[in-house]
Amino acid sequence: MTDKFIQQQIYTRERGGIFHATDGYDTIAISSGLDKAFVKKYLHPFCMYHAPKTLTERGEKDASLYPEAVTIFQPETGELVIGQSVFVPADFTGQRSTFFMHNYIIPVGMKDDWIKHPSKLFQLNDFKTSYDVGLGKVLAERETVGHGGKDILSVKNDLLDVLGITEMNFKQLLFAVMSSIAGKKKVFISLGVPVEEYSKYALKLLELIYLYLPYSHRRKLGALTFSSEPAGKNYLHVMFYEPGTLNVADRSIEKQFIFDFAGGGRISGVEIDGQEHEYLDFALHHFSESKRIDEFLAFAEMALSGLGSEQKLELASYYQLTAIYLTLNYGDLSLYQKNKIGFLHSLLKFFQAKIEAKPELVQLFLQLLAEEKLAADPGSALDYIGAVIAINESLRCDEALTFILETLEYYQHDPLFDKLWKAIEQDKLCHEALLMFINEHRDYDVLLELYLDKRFKPLVSIEDILNELKIMLGSPYLLSIEKFKTTAIKKAISAISNEKKPFKAVLAVNDFKIEHQSVPFTEFKNKLLANVKMALLRSIRLRDISTEDILSFGTIFPKKLNVIDIKDAKVKSNYQVANVLYQLISSPSQADLINLRLLTVVERENLRDVLLRILRNNPAPEQIPLLLIAYGSEYDGVDYQGIFEHLVRHSNDKTTLSFIRENARLVESDPSYKRSLRKYLISHPKSIWKNRALRNELKEIKNYSLQKLLKDVETETASPLVKFLKRNGLKLGLAIVILGGVGGGTWFGLHLLFGEEAKPKVPKTSETAAAAKKKEPVEEKKEDVPISLADFKKAIVGVDGKSFDITIEGSQVKKIYGQFQPNGEQSLFLIDSTDHSWPMDLGSYFNPSPFDQNGMLREGFSFSSAEYDLTGDEIPEVVMAASNGTSETYVWVYSINTDGLKQEPAILKPIYTVKGQQDVKLADKKLILPIDGQDIVHEYSSASKTFEEQKNNQ
Repeated sequence: MTDKFIQQQIYTRERGGIFHATDGYDTIAISSGLDKAFVKKYLHPFCMYHAPKTLTERGEKDASLYPEAVTIFQPETGELVIGQSVFVPADFTGQRSTFFMHNYIIPVGMKDDWIKHPSKLFQLNDFKTSYDVGLGKVLAERETVGHGGKDILSVKNDLLDVLGITEMNFKQLLFAVMSSIAGKKKVFISLGVPVEEYSKYALKLLELIYLYLPYSHRRKLGALTFSSEPAGKNYLHVMFYEPGTLNVADRSIEKQFIFDFAGGGRISGVEIDGQEHEYLDFALHHFSESKRIDEFLAFAEMALSGLGSEQKLELASYYQLTAIYLTLNYGDLSLYQKNKIGFLHSLLKFFQAKIEAKPELVQLFLQLLAEEKLAADPGSALDYIGAVIAINESLRCDEALTFILETLEYYQHDPLFDKLWKAIEQDKLCHEALLMFINEHRDYDVLLELYLDKRFKPLVSIEDILNELKIMLGSPYLLSIEKFKTTAIKKAISAISNEKKPFKAVLAVNDFKIEHQSVPFTEFKNKLLANVKMALLRSIRLRDISTEDILSFGTIFPKKLNVIDIKDAKVKSNYQVANVLYQLISSPSQADLINLRLLTVVERENLRDVLLRILRNNPAPEQIPLLLIAYGSEYDGVDYQGIFEHLVRHSNDKTTLSFIRENARLVESDPSYKRSLRKYLISHPKSIWKNRALRNELKEIKNYSLQKLLKDVETETASPLVKFLKRNGLKLGLAIVILGGVGGGTWFGLHLLFGEEAKPKVPKTSETAAAAKKKEPVEEKKEDVPISLADFKKAIVGVDGKSFDITIEGSQVKKIYGQFQPNGEQSLFLIDSTDHSWPMDLGSYFNPSPFDQNGMLREGFSFSSAEYDLTGDEIPEVVMAASNGTSETYVWVYSINTDGLKQEPAILKPIYTVKGQQDVKLADKKLILPIDGQDIVHEYSSASKTFEEQKNNQ
C-alpha cells in the first residue's frame, strides 16, 4: 500500500463482488493501491450495520430516520481507517433491506496530519451512500477527502448542554478513554438525542474528547458512533449504543466504563474523585476556557520520543509531563518543591531515550541543580543524588558532577558520605569522572582519601581485600589513581601482619587475577606482591611456622633475594632462616650440603627450634637427616641422646632402625654418637634391640665399627651370668666322669656357647642328634614365677662316655669335647678362651654323695640346673641338682663372683649345699625342700650372709 494516496473500499450486498462471484455481501470496489489481503483481514470484519431496535421492531423503511454508523479504527499495521455505514431499505432485488459502507484508508505516511487535525476525521463529509457497479470495481486513489472546518470548541457549551454532560463528566470521560486505549476496558456511551441524529452528536463529542487526547492515544483510538447494543470488539475503544439496550445483568459489560447519559446519567467504572490527576485537571482548566492544549501535546510528544508505546500511553507519563510543563513554561516551582525526588524521577524517565532531542528538559534539569547547589536535606539527599546520577548517565554534564562533589563535601563527616559513594559506584562512568576529577584537583584530596579509607576499612583479611579489589578493578581507571594503589597496598600489608595463615594469604596475592588483564594491572600486582612479601618476612612467627608454610616459601620466593639489599634486620634474618628451612624440608636428603654457618648463632638456634617442633609433629622417615641438625648445638655437638629419645617418642621402630643404618659411619667417627647409641640399645626400655627381627636387621648392616659395637651390646644385654662370662672371655663347661677305672677315669667336658649361630667343632653322634630332636623346648622363666625340680634344665646323658648335653641360660650346649682325668673326681669347670680350666669341686660337700667311688653318677640319678635370685641382689644364682627323683636330691648353690679375676681360684663361688628328698622348689627368694611331709625353707640372710633353715608345716 502506497503512503502517498488515500485508498477507498465500498461494501454492500450485490450481484457478485471482488472476492465472490455469487450474490451476497462483498467488497464491490476498491482502489488499485489497496491490498486485497488487508481488505479481507481488517476491513471486512468492520463492514457492518446494526440498525436501531426501535426502528426495526416497527419495520421502519424510511432511511432518513436511521443514523449513520461511523467507524474509526487503527490496526497494528499502522493505517487509519474511517468509514461510514448507512441503512438501505432495499437491495438490488428490491425485496430486502441492506446496508452500504464506504471506507477511507489513510496510509501511515499521511496519518499524523489527520491525527493532529481532528476535523478531518470527525467532520468528514465525502462518504458515498451508494455506488453504480457499472462504473467498475476500481475506485480512485485520493490525495484529499472533503471535510468541514468548524471549530468544535465554539459549540462546546451548547453541545454539552444538549447531551447533559458536565465538566466533571467530561473529565471522567477523558480519563476513561485514555485508560481504555492504554488498557483493555471499553467505554460504552449512550446519548439522549433523537436516533436519526445520534451519529452527528457522537462525532461531535468524540472530536471534543479527541482534542484533549495526547497524540499517542490518538494514534490508537478506535470508535463506533452507533450500535444497537454495547459489545466489545477488537480495535474499538469507544462505542455509542442505542439507549435502553444496556444489559445490566451482563457482568462482562458491567466491568467496562459505562456512561449512560440517556438513562439518567449513570456512570460506572470511573473512580477519580478525591484523587490528584494533574493532567486531567490541566485539561479541564483549558476545557473550561475553551482552549486547545496543542502546545502541551507537542511538548509531550517531544518528551516521550524514543520511549516504548506502553510508557507513551500510561496516564502517569502525562501526570509527570504536566508538572514538568507547568514548571518549565510558567516558572512555578511549587510542583517541584512538593515532590523533588518524584520530579527528578519524572525527568529521568524522559531522559532514557533521545535526550539530544529534548533540550527543554535538559535546561530545566540544569536550572534545578543551579537552584539547589547541593542536596542539603539529609532525609532526601541519598535519593536526590541517586536521581541526579541516574539522569547523568544519559546527560553526562559537568554541572551534575559539580553538584555531586559539593554534596559529598557537605557530608564528608556524616554517615551519609559512605552511602553517597555507594550510589555513585552504580554508574561507572560517573564514578570514573568523579575520581579522575578529584585526582586532578588536590582541593578534593580529602574526599578521595576518605572514600578509599571507608571502602577498605571494614576489610580485615587478604581474602576480603582481594575480593574487594576484584570488584573495584571492574573499573580499571582506578589503576591510574596513585592514591588508590597506595591505599590498597597499605591495607594488604596491614592484613598480612594479622593473618593467622600469612603464607596462604601471600599465595592468594600471588594467584590474584581479574577478568581483564592489562599492563597497569600487572604493574600494580607486582608492586602489591613485593610489599606483602616483605610484610610476610617482617611478621613471620617462627614459633608458629608449619611445614606447609615452609614449602609455600619456595612458591612465594622462587628466586633467592639478595640479602645485601635488605636493610631491615628482622626481615633479613627471617628470610635467611625461612630460606634454609625451605631447603631442608624440601630436600632433607641434601641436608648435609647446606652450610648453616651462613646463619648467625641466634638464627641457627631459631632454625633448630623450628625443626624440633616440625619433626615432633611430622616424624616422617624422609625427615630423618634433619634430626642431626635439629639436635645440634653451638658448643656441645649433637645431642644424640635427645635424638634417640625423639625417635622413641615421635616415631616408630622402623624409623629408628633407618636412622641407625644411615648414620652407621658415625660409630667410628663420633665417640659421642657411639656412646649414645650403645646406651640407647642397652638401657632404653623401648630399645629396638629388644625386638628380635629388628635386632637381626641391625646385625645385617655392613659396617665393621657398628657390628663390633653390637657385639658389645649383645654381651651387655645378656643375663648377668653370661654377661659376666663374656666380658671376661670365659665359657661355661660341665665335666662329669662317665668312664673310668682304678685310680683314674675318662670324662667329657661340655663347652657351652650361648647363641643360635655357634656350631660344634666335634660332630655330634647320631644318638646325640636324635636326643636333641626329642628334646622339648624349655620356656624361659621369670624371676617371680616359682620353679620346681621338674622345671630345672636337664643334662642329656650319652652312651658309654660318648657325650651328653645340658642347657643353661636358655641355650643348649652345641660344642662337645673330651678329656681324660686321672684322679677320677667329678668337677665343674669354667673354660676360658685359651682353653684354661677353672675346676670347681662337686663332690666334697655330701656324704653320702650322688657319685660313686669312681666319680660317676650313681645309677638312677640325673643332673640338672636352674638360675634363680635367692640373695635378692637381682643377680641370679646358679642352682645345681643331682636327684634320683624319689628319696635323694643333692643341691649346690653358686653365686657369680662379679669381682673375681682370672687369677682367683673360682669364678662361681659355692655359697650353700643341702640335701633333700624328691623335689626342690625355688619361690619368693627361697629354696624349699619338701622332707617327710614338711617344707624345709632355706632363706638367705643378708645380715649373716648365709642361708637360714626353718620349717613350714603344711
